[in-house]
Amino acid sequence: MRYVVHKGRVVVKARSPLQDTTATWKKPSGTIDLDPEQPRGARAEVSLDMRAFDAGDWFQNWKLKGELDAERHPTARFLLMRFEDLREPAPGQLEATALGQLQWRGRTVEVRVRGKARVNRRQIEATGSFDLDLRDVGVAAPKLLLLKVEEVVRVEVSLSATATG
Repeated sequence: MRYVVHKGRVVVKARSPLQDTTATWKKPSGTIDLDPEQPRGARAEVSLDMRAFDAGDWFQNWKLKGELDAERHPTARFLLMRFEDLREPAPGQLEATALGQLQWRGRTVEVRVRGKARVNRRQIEATGSFDLDLRDVGVAAPKLLLLKVEEVVRVEVSLSATATG
């Protein structure tokens, strides 16, 4: 079955010695191909508009916009390749590690997303998280008022998708 992503958000948490920084993107799109009876063969392509984010205030938004260079690199993509450690603790509830590729800024990074999903023939509600080294996608750790955040950030994803047809 094919599901279309219609809602979601990606929250990136950057740690620093004095104050952590969080930025949120709310414009994911894409498709998920998954048979609820045979989820092991799932495939997905989810894109994120990297220009549409909120880091909490105008200064952090301005600074992060420059650091990410999202106008030149407007779209990040996640391609699901396969699941590892797939479990179904209850009917319609899945837990697994999604192995995939993150493509952004002309680079491809292998990622392992630990997540959970509620799946039925009408919709998918999924959450997951992973750590990302910003250097792997060509981004230097941003500096905010002489305060540099760590190179490794935490990425938390939530998606809602509806079956087509």
